[in-house]
Amino acid sequence: MNEAFVIDNATRERLIADDPKSAEVIKPFLAGRDIKRYVPLHTEKYLILFPRGFTNEKSSNTGKQWEWLLKEYPAIAAHLDQFREKAENRYDKGDYWWELRACDYYAEFEKPKMMLPDISLHINFALDEEGKSYCVNIAYIISSSEKYLLAILNSALITYFYKNISSTYRGGYLRFIYQYLITLPIRTINFNDPADVARHDKMVSLVDQMIDLNKKLAESKMPQTTEILNRQIDLTDERIDQLVYELYGLTDEEIKIVESER
Repeated sequence: MNEAFVIDNATRERLIADDPKSAEVIKPFLAGRDIKRYVPLHTEKYLILFPRGFTNEKSSNTGKQWEWLLKEYPAIAAHLDQFREKAENRYDKGDYWWELRACDYYAEFEKPKMMLPDISLHINFALDEEGKSYCVNIAYIISSSEKYLLAILNSALITYFYKNISSTYRGGYLRFIYQYLITLPIRTINFNDPADVARHDKMVSLVDQMIDLNKKLAESKMPQTTEILNRQIDLTDERIDQLVYELYGLTDEEIKIVESER
């Protein structure tokens, strides 16, 4: 991604201070390393996003698109102008050098969704509940914010399954790509079965707990509090795993096999 379009927090704050309208086109931008299991998403990088077609649509295709950009987003335009030559030579630009290339799923980034890194030692799905974060191909998105699904995907069982179907790279790293992810066996819920509904609701409650505990952990300043929160996270994670084993009907012997691979 061109340096003109990915900015740090200090630049973001300056651009918004110069022109509050700049906030409309500045999006949180995540790398794979920013995404951890159940952890609230946080980044110090941001993306200036004018997708292909944006300028013509908003400016009514007047023929004076750069002048329109200068008027509507003066701080952003001034920032981008210093990178004009490099931006003009990009292969992935939109209709104009300040636009990004066309993408069929820009709208999906603006919805609540799950995010995961491209490469990791184990499965790391996080929830973007606000639907604001963007990424490139070192991280991916799944267009669902279903917490039941999040629990299944982050479970020890699915991690075990994934390790046995995917390639492993140096250091034990896994690639989380479509050809493997599409094969994951997701246990669906029969909402006409009260027992299944109860399991679903319990799973969602446990995920809420995990997200809340990880948020508190990120904010913790005291070692004793951090230790307590880590223990609570581990215990809640174990409860989710046990519920997943129950949902999939694993025997005690099968559970031992999965647990031995953790």
